Amino acid sequence: MMLQREQLLTQLREIIDQADSILISGQDNPDGDSLGSELALFEILTQHRQRVTPARASELVICNDAPPPAQYSGLPHIAQIVAAPMICDRRFEVGFVLDAGTDRIGQVLPILQRCRQIITIDHHQSRASGIEHLAWIEPTISSVAEMIAGFFEHPAWQVTLTPTIAANLYAGLIYDTGVFRYPNTTPRTLQIAAQLIATGIDFAVIVEKVLLEKSFAAMRLLSATLGTLQTATQGQIIWAHITLAMLAQTQARADEDEGIISQYAFTTSTKVAVLFKERGPHETKVSFRARGALDVGAFARQMSPKGGGHHRAAGCTLPLALPDAENMVIAALNQIFAAIE
Repeated sequence: MMLQREQLLTQLREIIDQADSILISGQDNPDGDSLGSELALFEILTQHRQRVTPARASELVICNDAPPPAQYSGLPHIAQIVAAPMICDRRFEVGFVLDAGTDRIGQVLPILQRCRQIITIDHHQSRASGIEHLAWIEPTISSVAEMIAGFFEHPAWQVTLTPTIAANLYAGLIYDTGVFRYPNTTPRTLQIAAQLIATGIDFAVIVEKVLLEKSFAAMRLLSATLGTLQTATQGQIIWAHITLAMLAQTQARADEDEGIISQYAFTTSTKVAVLFKERGPHETKVSFRARGALDVGAFARQMSPKGGGHHRAAGCTLPLALPDAENMVIAALNQIFAAIE
């Protein structure tokens, strides 16, 4: 284990042992890695406090800006997650933010700001510095779930890898590695996955529920979205869009767009794929996937101060109507590819 990680986990132990109330949060629109890591950390901290300081039980609360999407309903402890309005007047001693900067937690931010200690655990290479007191950042790691696995490698932490923790960490690993297809997968990633599977979890069902299973409405949305596909620069740029009207017509929820961009990101000749999602008259969410040299994390940050992500997967939200956002982003990408040629 790298020295910095060892030191950070030791510091975390000291902070947690003195805390009577702990808040765990993450991305404002939680995904598989964010949720899996939150739920695993919840059980890890519960276990540790019960074993080390049983007479001083901490209160642990998981809270996100948005509710978990439907495909995560089977994850262990998912019912523990509460909505921000339910705890808006509460005060916690320690606050964790996982898989995001403190600028990307929506309605949870005012609650976090009242915490005595704020800790971020993140692996995004393109991220804004925030209000955290302790930051554990490893951009070369596949997922926050892989980082959380470090608790089991550190002698200061008195925790056991249970099937419930393993299921949540596995959900995080497969989400951020595309079931170990993406280049961020390393030998350590696979070693951790093997340890999780060894606990007896039904890993095939986790993959099916988290990544493969879709509602009929989601399949209709996929079909409608693929009908909007366009390309530029000899197919190196490919993009599609989802309008509010398309959501209404297909009766799909806004969170059922997950995975759609992956359906066309691997089109022959494609170097960057983009999905534009209309969120309001003057708000468009944009997702990027890259297969070439373009760092879409840096590009997303260029498009918006709050944008960012990874070299190959990133996103941003623009204060523009969908057609304007589409024109601006595609024009910027065309410029980049024209310069490369």
